[in-house]
Amino acid sequence: MAYFDPVEVRDELLKSLIKEEDIKESTGYIDDIAIRLGVNPARIPKPAPYQVKTLALCYALMVSAQNASLQNGSGGENGADAYEIKRRVYKARVDELEAQVTMQTLLGGGSAGRKFPVSIPLGRC
Repeated sequence: MAYFDPVEVRDELLKSLIKEEDIKESTGYIDDIAIRLGVNPARIPKPAPYQVKTLALCYALMVSAQNASLQNGSGGENGADAYEIKRRVYKARVDELEAQVTMQTLLGGGSAGRKFPVSIPLGRC
């Protein structure tokens, strides 16, 4: 099962390039994260929670951009084509989202974000 609908892709550069293989790869990526966190992928709600859907979408777009790029990902800033720049943007977003995914996130709960404001108990000297 895909964790996002390809119709939801809004990236004008990549939406016509995203392929079924990219969607399958992103599904496998989410399933792998679920297994690593001790969650059976079949237990992930349908439709997928927002954080999971966004992670799957960003991963598929990252793979699509990587496949369309004329670079291998090791090039510098000066020689980067539009697809390589998009790949870097989506890679950063994937890393950010993956760091927030927990067992609860996969099952429809919240993500592992920081809770603010932070308070520290103070004692008297």
